[in-house]
Order: sequence, then structure tokens, then C-alpha cells
Amino acid sequence: MRLLIVAPLNGPLTTATKIVIEQGASPIHADCIDTAMAMLSSGSAADLLMVDIEIDICDLVLRLEADRIRVPIVACGTRDDADAAITAIDAGAKEYIPLPPDPEIIAAILAAVAGDAHQFVDCNEAMAKVAHTALTVQAVTRALVGRTVADVERDLILETLKHCLGNRTHAANVLGISIRTLRNKLTEYAADGVRVPPPNSGEVRGAA
Repeated sequence: MRLLIVAPLNGPLTTATKIVIEQGASPIHADCIDTAMAMLSSGSAADLLMVDIEIDICDLVLRLEADRIRVPIVACGTRDDADAAITAIDAGAKEYIPLPPDPEIIAAILAAVAGDAHQFVDCNEAMAKVAHTALTVQAVTRALVGRTVADVERDLILETLKHCLGNRTHAANVLGISIRTLRNKLTEYAADGVRVPPPNSGEVRGAA
């Protein structure tokens, strides 16, 4: 397994380097995109890139595509949250690993690449949840493109109200708005002919 780690020297990926060596991989290191591209272009082939989330992964992906270099990217960062995973995956990474790395996750990724797997394996429940959340939020976000803010706001308010069984106070708290603002919005929707959930009911009717 030929592994290229793209990260600042002495950064958090130092631990990952030790783990991949223990797993039998042969890592090489580049401290920036320019160095990584120079190494790959000069014949230093890699089966996988492990890239620090602080590196501009989007720029790296574009430069790899421009040079017709095909190699999967796994992003790594110290933030174990969905936003970090979404950022990495949107930029073109196949997976996001929170640091410090779990040896089992590293082993699974190396095994997946060695077996030419199309998807990486989540061996950690927390990481699986982060990845799932990232992909779900990503899909939802893309589904919103093309819709107006007013339409999205209306649907969010009405769906939240349904979830709260028509309880205006509860819905306003969930949405983070005042009960007065919520009632004004519902009055507007009802005036436009939109079906609004009645108070304390999971069903809908034509008035607030």
C-alpha cells in the first residue's frame, strides 16, 4: 500500500503515520499541495491520499483532475462533527476521519483500498454516525437549491408545527422564534390558502 500523507510537518496526522506503518503501508509525506503534486507528477505513485482538513482539498482535487491523476482522498481533522465531514466530502474526499485516528478505522480503510472497494468501511459507531449525518445533510442541502427562502421557511414552520401537534408555544421554541412571529406567519399562510395545523392536533385545517 503506497500512501501519501499531505499535512503540515509535526501536525496531528503524525499519529496516523505511525499507525499506517504498523498496518504495513509505506507512507510518504508532503507538507503542502505543491509538494504533493510534484511528487505525484514525478512518478511517486500513491494508492491513497490522507489529507489534513486544513489543506484546500477542493484545490487538490481540481489539480489532480487537471493532471489526470486518479487517487482516492481521505480527509482527516481534529473536529469530530458533521460540519467538518460535510466540508471534506463536498470538497471531493471519499471519507472523513476524526483525529486522533482510531487504528481500526485506519486498518479498514487500507483494507478497502487494497481490495479495490468502492466504499470505505466504518468500524466506529461514532464515525459512522458522523458520516451518515454528513451525507444526509448534504443531500437535504442540495434538495433546497432552486427553492426560495420563503418557501423553505414556510415548509419548515409547518412541518415543525405538525411535529409539535399544533402546539404553537412548543413549535416557536423549537424554531427559535417568538410565539408572536409564529402566529403572524401562520396568519399569512392561512390567508394565502395554505393548510395550517390547528392547535394541539396532528391534523390540518384551513385556519390558524
